[in-house]
Amino acid sequence: MSHPETDSVLLRHHPSGRLDIEMNRPERKNALTVPMVIQLADALADARGDDTVTAVLLHGAGGCFSSGLDLAEVRPGDPEISSAITELHTRLAALGKPLIGALQRAAVNGAAAIALACDLLVVGQTSFLMVGEAEMGVAAPNNLRWLLAKYDLNQALQLTLGCERHYGPALLRRNFAYDMVPDDRVLARATELAEKVAAYPHGGGIAMKQAIIALEGIAKETIEWE
Repeated sequence: MSHPETDSVLLRHHPSGRLDIEMNRPERKNALTVPMVIQLADALADARGDDTVTAVLLHGAGGCFSSGLDLAEVRPGDPEISSAITELHTRLAALGKPLIGALQRAAVNGAAAIALACDLLVVGQTSFLMVGEAEMGVAAPNNLRWLLAKYDLNQALQLTLGCERHYGPALLRRNFAYDMVPDDRVLARATELAEKVAAYPHGGGIAMKQAIIALEGIAKETIEWE
């Protein structure tokens, strides 16, 4: 039985300016449904517009980030879930505030794209990220969006064509992860990072992220002009 969708995303505000967004379907390993994706997108939009929020921590309940789409409830490529996921990634891109992710246990397919969108990703030694859509005969546009924006063509090819699990050590070595810790320390370490970034004076984390985004745009325009 699915967790009540009204509870599928939980928010916790902290005095430091940290906002915790928790995917809360632990009995389904936080598998994504249409209502859950919509709630995530709404939470990100609210965080963007809330001047008291200076950093966002994203994680899953029950010690798992997310197993990807809940195939018992949705089909990949169905218009409703596709539209919801597209809007989610639009809001991830527009957040403009530091986003710290705690990748516990697994981030699979659609959930991998969400993990890749994080600015700082903490992983466990045995947690893994997997992009396996090619094996299902479907593309992975949101994974590709972040892979090509933040990494390179070779990384995108290897991650999406191999359709294999990439565990903590490999994620750290290949710069997908900011830090790797013992499995039982992932959420604590990500929380520490989010709390630290949230507490930077004068919204320093927000200013830095927005400056990087702006300068990246200028650099791309310069390359195109040349």
